[in-house]
Amino acid sequence: MPVIVLLRHGVSSANTAGILAGRAPGVSLTDQGVSALRDTLRMLPQQHFARLLHSPLLRCEQTAQIAASAISADSAAAVDDLIELDYGDWTGRRLKDLGSEELWKTVIDEASQARFPGGESIAEAADRAVSRVRTVVGELRTEERTEADQRTQKSDDTGPVSRWAMLVSHGDIIKAIIADALAMPLDDFQRLSVAPGSFTVIDFSGPRPVMTAMSVTAAGLSEGGVPGGGNLR
Repeated sequence: MPVIVLLRHGVSSANTAGILAGRAPGVSLTDQGVSALRDTLRMLPQQHFARLLHSPLLRCEQTAQIAASAISADSAAAVDDLIELDYGDWTGRRLKDLGSEELWKTVIDEASQARFPGGESIAEAADRAVSRVRTVVGELRTEERTEADQRTQKSDDTGPVSRWAMLVSHGDIIKAIIADALAMPLDDFQRLSVAPGSFTVIDFSGPRPVMTAMSVTAAGLSEGGVPGGGNLR
C-alpha cells in the first residue's frame, strides 16, 4: 500500500516578502519557518520512509535536511522533476504587482493554458511532477510485492506491507500533484491551497488515490492569516 507524503518547504524569505521566488538562488528558510516546520514534522503519521526526495533548490534542501532529522529514510536524493516552476521573467517580482498582468487571469482561471514569459508552462511542470510521483509509486509497489513474497516464504504473517515516500517540493508543484490524484482538471488547481511547511498525505494502495490529509501544519493561522496558512505562496 504505497503512500506519498508531499511536504512543502517551510516559510522562506520570499514568502514573507511576497516575492515570486521561482528558481532564484539563495532563497532560504526563515527562523520562524524552521521552528514551525519542526513542530509540523512531529505530527507526521509515519516515521520511516523508503524514499526522501526533494527539489534541488535551497529552501527544499533545507526542509529535507530538517525532515531527515525527524524521520528515518532508506534513501535521500535531489530530484529535478520536483523543482519549482520556471517563472521566467516573472521570477523575483512581487505578487501584488503580478496581479495586474494580463497573463495573471489565465494563471488563475485557465492554468493549463498558462506559460510564463521566458519560462515554463504550468502544464509542463505538472506533467514532470506527476510522472515522478507515478514512477515512485510503481517502485514502491514492486518493493512491497517483493517483501510480501519474502515474508510468505518465511511464513511470516506480520500484516500488510506498506512503503511510504516523502517528496519535498513547492506550492504549485504539490497542488498539481494533488489535482491529478483527485482527478481534478489542472484549470481548477488554483482552488487548492497548500501552506508553507505543511504536509499532504495521498494513499495509493487502492484502485484510485485517496487523499487522507491536506496542508497539515502546526503553524496554522499564526503563519498565514487564513486556515492552513494558504495565502503565503
